[in-house]
Amino acid sequence: MAALEVSVEEPTDFVISSHRSFTWLSLCTLVAMSLIFAPISFWPLSFVCLVPWLVLVGGAKQAPRVYFYSLALGLAFFLLNMRWMYPPTGAGYFLLSGYQSLYFPMMACPVRSVVRRRRWPLAIVLPFVWVGCEVVRSVVISGFPWFFLAHSVYSIQTLIQISDLVGAYGVSFVIAAVNGAVADMVIKKLAAKQSPPARLGPMHRTLGAVVAIGLVVCTVGYGAIQLNRDTISVGPEIAVLQGDFVNLVEGDAVDDEGKRDLYLKMLQVAAKDDPDLYLLPETPWIMYLNKEARHFHHFWLDSFQRLQRHASAHHAYVVTGSASLEQTPNDLVTKEHRYNSANVFHPDAREPDRYDKVHLVYFGETVPFRFGNFRFLYFWLNRLMPFSMGGEFEYSLIHGDAFDVFTMEPKSQPGKQYRFGIPICYEDVMPYVSRAFTVGEDGKKRVDFLLNISNDGWFGRGIQQPQHLAISVFRAVENRIGIARAVNTGISAFIDPDGYIHDIVNGYEQPMFDGNAGYRAANVRVDSRFSYYSRYGDWFGWACAMMWLVFFVDYWIVRVRTRHDEP
Repeated sequence: MAALEVSVEEPTDFVISSHRSFTWLSLCTLVAMSLIFAPISFWPLSFVCLVPWLVLVGGAKQAPRVYFYSLALGLAFFLLNMRWMYPPTGAGYFLLSGYQSLYFPMMACPVRSVVRRRRWPLAIVLPFVWVGCEVVRSVVISGFPWFFLAHSVYSIQTLIQISDLVGAYGVSFVIAAVNGAVADMVIKKLAAKQSPPARLGPMHRTLGAVVAIGLVVCTVGYGAIQLNRDTISVGPEIAVLQGDFVNLVEGDAVDDEGKRDLYLKMLQVAAKDDPDLYLLPETPWIMYLNKEARHFHHFWLDSFQRLQRHASAHHAYVVTGSASLEQTPNDLVTKEHRYNSANVFHPDAREPDRYDKVHLVYFGETVPFRFGNFRFLYFWLNRLMPFSMGGEFEYSLIHGDAFDVFTMEPKSQPGKQYRFGIPICYEDVMPYVSRAFTVGEDGKKRVDFLLNISNDGWFGRGIQQPQHLAISVFRAVENRIGIARAVNTGISAFIDPDGYIHDIVNGYEQPMFDGNAGYRAANVRVDSRFSYYSRYGDWFGWACAMMWLVFFVDYWIVRVRTRHDEP
């Protein structure tokens, strides 16, 4: 804070006026926020990473400067930490980063107003605004729930157990409250150096700190209690298979036959562990496995038969991703429907069960406005996408219509039956999807565990994979379900219902496979608890979003009453 240049505007305000101070404060938050997320995961910084930005928001003399520097901070953060998105879609990378950066000035506006006009402590105001922002980011434009404050502490089990009450949003709330309390103390210290000293109100002296400390104590206490409960048991043994193939828009370096040969070899090697279920990633190689489509191509039919023979020969289940195709000759818009699917092969060689992905990723899997009155926008957008070959190919998929649940009877536990769902790719980062798999129409828990299949090879080998794994942890704790993940290029692993990660696949330890390809066999854990979050969902997050709106309304009321442009 030595670089700050503080001057006096009014007896009730401290003022930061130099661009040098704004730049240093923004850079401090940018660096700190970039260090707290995986793979670096220096989580202690998460409790103070927002403080420099909050000092800027509360102390800048002119509001436009606050919004400009907040926007620049947000843009720099997302461009830096989402750089893994550039290889598959450079345009999408810049557009999404720009869109996400808008939330920083949208948060700065009500925070600045409440702090400078109402004199309320940041420890109380900031958590509502920050979590409200996270909720909105999770749903707008199909949602992008990435870089929550909570994700920075995914490995600290004691802190994340409250997710089974209020979701990952509750963990972010606590971290934001601590940031606010520290910022209150810093602002108070800076204000006291003015002549005359600024008056911040009595609440700034104690209330914010008391609230933050109370939240941390309750969070840690609840976490300790939950971690000591005896509700987790051993489920079926699962072998998760991980290839190491980077996907390229212009064509992959390894053909589909080569990919298939690796996975078939991996299945045979994993068979020595005699698992109850083999889990392959999303689209391990391009194939259509549904009954209507697999006969169109010998390679697809042969792939189907090999997977089915493996399941029958080893009296086990095989779960793999694939594409599915259904002819729709009577559809005036498209003559075929294609899906991103998960297939469940049974030991008795019956026709595999199938789940079609419900939550499709905009522009990556589907282009908006394909159906309806704005179809002209669809054609324009489709031409811009790298997968469409200049608009010649309609790559958009059709979404599934239900979060299907499947059953298995493991050979290692005769007489027992388990239920599971299969979120595909980024469905495991969407809080509502895992909850939809977990809760049935009768309001009861309907799955024992989840199998997440993903193909993260689109993003190279880098920081996206550990970020994705970190987010998955919260789906396990929120719903008290074990998760087994099979991910092309990694990170494949098992997550217990209390958030503990184990049996991470490290292909470099298995020299019979190339690169980071490999497998792990372990028992997925099953939890008897049916969480409060599973029952009632994101009520807490939406309550915070409503408070964010209230603060915005209050800001406009203050502007009208004071007839002044400066909040």
